[in-house]
Amino acid sequence: MGDAQARPRPVDIAYWLWLVCAALLVLFGLLALTSPGTAIREELVTRGSNPDSVDEFIVLLRGSGAVSLLTGLGVGLMAGPTRAGDPRFRRAIVALSAVFALLQLGLIATGLGQVPTLLVSVLALVASALVYLRSSTEWFAGE
Repeated sequence: MGDAQARPRPVDIAYWLWLVCAALLVLFGLLALTSPGTAIREELVTRGSNPDSVDEFIVLLRGSGAVSLLTGLGVGLMAGPTRAGDPRFRRAIVALSAVFALLQLGLIATGLGQVPTLLVSVLALVASALVYLRSSTEWFAGE
């Protein structure tokens, strides 16, 4: 682990990317959890959706929001120790970013995901790649 003066620039960039991702995921999660179900139901029914399947869609929307909220909180909490040089948190945040990106790809493929959330997960993957560059890996190893 290095100190702040010797910290590679990619680690700092990854930290700020993860913070932006965390803030956006928390925002998207709160929006999905707190959006009025009756307004969504009315809009979907007027667009021709089956009224029976609308309730299931709203449950999936709320579940996706909860996952986004929890992932955003996790990324936000792990970004600091990763920036400080803890390799355990680096592995954990990279794994969380990868799993969330795969989940978003699956949701997009089935038509249940949202593109902005997928773009945020791609940013998290970019940050994950930055902390595994050669200069970053050497710094995390304490060399």
